[in-house]
Amino acid sequence: MSKLLSVVIAAAFAAVSVSAVAQTKDVKAKDGGVKSPDGKAVVTKAAKEAPKAAPAPAPAAKPAEKPKAKAGDVKTKDGAPVKAKDKKDVKTKS
Repeated sequence: MSKLLSVVIAAAFAAVSVSAVAQTKDVKAKDGGVKSPDGKAVVTKAAKEAPKAAPAPAPAAKPAEKPKAKAGDVKTKDGAPVKAKDKKDVKTKS
């Protein structure tokens, strides 16, 4: 079985090698130009220009910020001042 496998692999390698050798190659002239195997000059297509990006739209104006209300006194539901766990008054940042 291993001999059959090695023969199949060798045959595949030989087939790839033969096809690689059979490929045509460009012939370069002394002047540096590329010529086809029949001796004619090879002409390539001009590269397409990349499309230019559209200009970005102007950013929308930001709405004016509303002035923040000043902090008031903190009170409980019944209107009494709020106390911390240690029974001290709670002060708000203004």
